[in-house]
Amino acid sequence: MNIQVQCCGIVVLALIWYFSLRQKPLGLASEKLFLLTMGVNSFCIIMDILSIIAINNMEHISGFLLALICKTYIVSLIWSGYFGLIYSRSDFRYARTKQVKGNILYTIILLIGTLIIYILPIYYYLEGNVVYTHGPSCIATYIFALLFVLVTLYQVGIKGKEMNPKRRRAIIMWMCIWIIAAVTQFLNANLLLVGFASVLGMIILFFELENPEANLDRETGAYNAHALGEYTKQRYEKQERFSAILVALNDRAIIESDGSSQQADKMLWTIVRQTDKIKDVKVFKTMERELVFLMDDEEYMWDVFQNLKEYTDNLCGENQTEQLKNPPYFVVLPDSLMLRNVEELFLMLRNFRVGKRKNSAENSIILDENKISQYKEKEEMEALIRSAIEGDRIEVFYQPIYSTKQHRFVSAEALVRIRDLDGNIIPPGRFIPVAEKNGLISRIGERVFEKTCAFIQENRLREQYGIEYVEVNLSVRQCEDPKLAETYINIMERYKLEPSCINLEITESASIRAKDILLENMRVLMDYGVKFSLDDFGNGESNLNYIVDMPVSIVKFDRDMSQSYFASQKARFVMEAAMHMIHDMKLEIVSEGIETEEQAQAIETLGIEYIQGYYFSKPLPGGEFLELVAGKSVHATT
Repeated sequence: MNIQVQCCGIVVLALIWYFSLRQKPLGLASEKLFLLTMGVNSFCIIMDILSIIAINNMEHISGFLLALICKTYIVSLIWSGYFGLIYSRSDFRYARTKQVKGNILYTIILLIGTLIIYILPIYYYLEGNVVYTHGPSCIATYIFALLFVLVTLYQVGIKGKEMNPKRRRAIIMWMCIWIIAAVTQFLNANLLLVGFASVLGMIILFFELENPEANLDRETGAYNAHALGEYTKQRYEKQERFSAILVALNDRAIIESDGSSQQADKMLWTIVRQTDKIKDVKVFKTMERELVFLMDDEEYMWDVFQNLKEYTDNLCGENQTEQLKNPPYFVVLPDSLMLRNVEELFLMLRNFRVGKRKNSAENSIILDENKISQYKEKEEMEALIRSAIEGDRIEVFYQPIYSTKQHRFVSAEALVRIRDLDGNIIPPGRFIPVAEKNGLISRIGERVFEKTCAFIQENRLREQYGIEYVEVNLSVRQCEDPKLAETYINIMERYKLEPSCINLEITESASIRAKDILLENMRVLMDYGVKFSLDDFGNGESNLNYIVDMPVSIVKFDRDMSQSYFASQKARFVMEAAMHMIHDMKLEIVSEGIETEEQAQAIETLGIEYIQGYYFSKPLPGGEFLELVAGKSVHATT
C-alpha cells in the first residue's frame, strides 16, 4: 500500500503534539487556532491512511462506507485550507464585526463545499501499489481547497504589512507547498502528496511561530518579553481587563561579583518558583532583572502583591546575604483599561520603572488615574514639542530691560514660546519641564539662540534701537554639553554677529551639576567676547559663593526676591545686603518681576542698575518688541 509518506506524517504530527502540549498554554488566539488547525490536519492524514486501506479492501466493505471514508478524507483537505485561512486572519487588524463577517462567509463556503463533495460521485483506482480517488467529487475538492489557499495568499499579500513578519513568511511557505503538492497530485494521481503537504505546513508554523519553548525564558521558566507583548496585545484588542505587577531588582540589590548576572537570574527564578504556588497568575520576564505578573481580578491582584512583598522582604533577611541586599521595587497597575493599548502599557511601565531606578527610596508605586493622566499629558507634550521643533513652530519673544541710569531700554531677554498645530501659544511652564527631562531642551535652546542671533543681525538692534545686548537662557542640559561653546560660536560666526551683543544666562543648578564643563565653556565664550549673567538669584537655593566662583558680570534677582522686598522688612534687609555685596564685587544687578510704577521707582532709588517686568512690558513677539523700543516708551503695558 502507498501509505509510507502518510505514516511519516503521523509520526511527525505526534512529535509536534507532544512538544506543543507539554508546556502550559499561554492562551493566545493564534495558539488555539494553531492547535485546532493541527487537529484538522492530523485528522486529514489519518483519513488519508484509512482511505488507502479502504480502497485496498473495497471488496470487503460496502460501497457506502467506502465512499464515506474517501469523501471524508477529501473533505478534510478543504477543512485544512479553511483553517489555514482563519489562522492567517488572526493577525489582521480588522474591526471585530468585519472579522466575524468574513469568518462567517468563509464558513458558509466551507459548508457548501463539504455538501457538494458528499453529493457528487467519487471513483477509485487500484492497481498494484498505486491507489487514488478521482471523479467529480475530487474535482470539487481541488476547486474549494485551492480557493481557500488562493484567498489566503491574496489576503496575506494585501494585509501582510499588518502581520507578524514571521507568520506571514510561514503561511506563504505553507500555501506554496500546498499548491505545488496539489498540482503535482492532480497531474500524477498516484503521488499522494496533498495530505503530507499539510504536515509540512504544521512543521513550518511550529518552528517559526508556535513552539511554546520560544515563549519561555530559559533561566527562570517564566514567559518572555515577546510572549508578554503578544498576550497583552490580544487582551487589549478584546478589551479584556487585567491587572499587572512589575517587580524589578534594584541595581544595588545584587551582590556585585563575577556572577552578578547569574545571581539576578537566581533571584528571579526563586520569585517565579514561589509564584507557581499562586493560581491564575501569568509571569513574564521582561528584562534582565524584571518580572511582570498578570492576573484577571483586581482584588486578587492586591493579595498577590502582598504575598510578593512579604516574600521578597523575607529574602532580604540578615541571614540571607547571599541573595538580596535591598528589596525589589514594584510598579502596580490595578486596571489595564486605564490605558488605551499595549504600546501605552509598555511606555507606562518603562516610564515608572526608570523613575524608580533614579529614586528608589520608596519600595512601590501604584498607578492610579491621576498618575496615568500626568503621564499621558507628558507624552502628549513631548510629541507636541517634537512636532514644534520639526515644524519650526519654535518662536522667540523678547522682554525689554530698562536701565535706571540711562532711563531707556538697553537690553532684552529672549524667551522661548512654542505653538500647537492650531497656532495657540503653549505656556512655558507646561513644556519646559518636559523638555528638560527628555533632553529636548538642548535642541530648543539651540534653535532659540540661532533665531535670536538672526533677529539681532537682521534688525540691527544696537545701531537702530539702542539694544546693546540680548540675554539668552542656557538650560542645565546645555551647560553639560562639552561642545556648547563651539556650537554657539559657529552660529554667531554664521550670522556675522558681534559677540558682545549676546549675554548668556546660567542658573546655579547648572553650575552645581556640571561645574567643570560649564567653566570651560564659559572661558571659551568669554574669550570670544560673550558675557554671562547669573539668573534666578534668590530662588531659595542661592549662595553668594556661586557668584564668587562663576565669572559673571550681571546677577538677576528673581521675581520672588524682588516682590518680597516690598512685602517683608526682613526680606528688604536681605536683598539690600545682597545688593551691596554684589556691587562691591563690581557686578551689576537686574531686578525681575517689577509690576508697578511705585516698585520701579523704589528699585531705581535703591541703586539697582536694571529693571525687568510687566510694568514696562510683557514678553512680546519680535515685531511688537521693535515697535515698543522704537517708541522709546517706558510706561507700563498690558
